[in-house]
Amino acid sequence: MSLFRNSRRSFAMLWSFAGLVAVAVCFLAVSVPEVGAQSASTNSDDGRRYSQLLQNIYQFILQNYVDEVDPALLYEGAMKGMFGVLGDPHSVFLDEPMLSDLMRETDGTYAGVGLYISKPAQEQGAGEGEPTYVEVVSPIEDTPAWQAGVLPGDLIIKIDGLSTAELSVDEASARIRGPEGTKVVLSLRRGRSYEFDLELARARIEIPAIKMGIIEREGTRIAYLRIIEWMPQTVDRVKEALGEIRRAGAGYLIVDVRSNPGGLLSSVVDVSDLFMDAGVIVSTKGRNPQENFEYKADKALDLPQDVPMIVLVNQGSASASEIFAGAMKDTRRALLLGEKTYGKGSVQQVFPLSTTGFKLTMARYYTPSGVNIDKSGIEPDISVPDIKFTDAQLESLEKLYESALVRKFAEANPGASVQERKARTDEILKMGFDLPFEFVDRLLRDELDRTKTAPIYDLEFDAQLNKAIETILGGDFNELLRNSRTLSQILTAK
Repeated sequence: MSLFRNSRRSFAMLWSFAGLVAVAVCFLAVSVPEVGAQSASTNSDDGRRYSQLLQNIYQFILQNYVDEVDPALLYEGAMKGMFGVLGDPHSVFLDEPMLSDLMRETDGTYAGVGLYISKPAQEQGAGEGEPTYVEVVSPIEDTPAWQAGVLPGDLIIKIDGLSTAELSVDEASARIRGPEGTKVVLSLRRGRSYEFDLELARARIEIPAIKMGIIEREGTRIAYLRIIEWMPQTVDRVKEALGEIRRAGAGYLIVDVRSNPGGLLSSVVDVSDLFMDAGVIVSTKGRNPQENFEYKADKALDLPQDVPMIVLVNQGSASASEIFAGAMKDTRRALLLGEKTYGKGSVQQVFPLSTTGFKLTMARYYTPSGVNIDKSGIEPDISVPDIKFTDAQLESLEKLYESALVRKFAEANPGASVQERKARTDEILKMGFDLPFEFVDRLLRDELDRTKTAPIYDLEFDAQLNKAIETILGGDFNELLRNSRTLSQILTAK
């Protein structure tokens, strides 16, 4: 299967949250003259006039401003202004630190605290007149942020005292990262009003491509494969895992791409191809004809087509993960289970310009049935929503966080048994906290396990995983798969 039609396409990128972890779909290396030539060929007379005006004003400021001005500051200011006026959070100017960090991220290692972050649009985030802060999508397991107890949904309102309200996600992530061993203070808001500071020591973050295990249930072996990020080595790790799955005699497969913000297009296409024997995996369409391309599966399979398969998704499944989920759903290779995905269906390319650069939205991608899921996401075949709280429960939750009862119990009882943990859960609820038993019990379990290596899967509290197992063992999987609808059919029915 050919992923790239020419050397130009072999260096292009697509980004998901445009934040701490880059969600690259393809790289594009372009020289500065090529960028200039491309824009010149499409410029109107107005475009040339404005370009000349910009150059004239730049020179006028340099020569006439009352104080001497650093040309680099004017350049960066003009670049940020041009990208800012697009109103596209995924098209941004990249200063030198941001560009170098971005280039390092694709190998799955960097120095930081271990967070996936995003920033919702103003209309999706805070209320009218309220600032929009950076949001934690999820902490990366076994990292400083994860061990310190940072949770999905926490708002990062300040980084070392600087408000994130006016920062882009790229700027925020650049401030969170830094040399290994140095410290950063994150000011977090949890819930509606509970705020606290965390001082975290930056560490080398190494993100494993996958985790795999075998689940034994009712005499049946079910393989569990979690794809953590779509990196260059992911396809090789998945191939190795599929070999282990075959040797273990597992007859079913659950692939987990929850809270996976994306990765390399070449990676997700190659991995999807392991499960498909024909057809389009994904296509891209842009304003320029060279952006229009179809990525197709070949006939070779690493997993037989008759092995039942479920893909777990949630709101943190974005970009490349949505490409995988869309391909599996539209070809009826797998059932999707969980929550609606993030909805990131545009393609960005990164253009290095010496020590700086930029990324620009150049195309949109489409699932095999021809649907672009940008801003809409993908609804699962089987919906298993996460816990939703009432206003009263949210108030109780904030009071529980403020009380520090969970943290204090874990600190005082690091080796607490399951029975002791559940007894403490009962005690906490009897104090008047209006919260589900399972939720508080899980908070205690997670806090107790904070310094331990994260497990491959969680059969105690993971409702979506348990529902997937139940669906596999229910006996009507094939019927559910036959009756599932492609994204195009769902769109047509609306």
